[in-house]
Amino acid sequence: MRKLGFKRSAIGVATMSAALLLGVAPGSATATSGPIVVSTGDSRCTTSGTLCVFESEQFTNGRAAIYQDVDSECVTTPFGVLADLNLSDKSIAYFRSADCGGTAALIMPVGDLHSWKSYGPMYSFRGL
Repeated sequence: MRKLGFKRSAIGVATMSAALLLGVAPGSATATSGPIVVSTGDSRCTTSGTLCVFESEQFTNGRAAIYQDVDSECVTTPFGVLADLNLSDKSIAYFRSADCGGTAALIMPVGDLHSWKSYGPMYSFRGL
């Protein structure tokens, strides 16, 4: 019985280690695993299948975060978002809260390049 418990523990540790290593692989991020935070103007923002969110409504100041594989899970952004370039395959619902609580403040369609200073920063999103 002890050997079986030890093997299960070892398998669990190995699985968690692999998951952690895969979650921080450089150059790739899913919406739920986290973004790649870059300076604005990064060419990866124009790659099909990505969602880029911007700290500035002007797209040129501040930081940008690149997300891949956007799905319906709630994602908290690393900063207040004032603009997006949505080249993912889903419309994006943006929320003022960090937990996608309440009603979406904005919904941006696929192929959208948009800023929204008048709405204020958004702190979470999910794909629709």
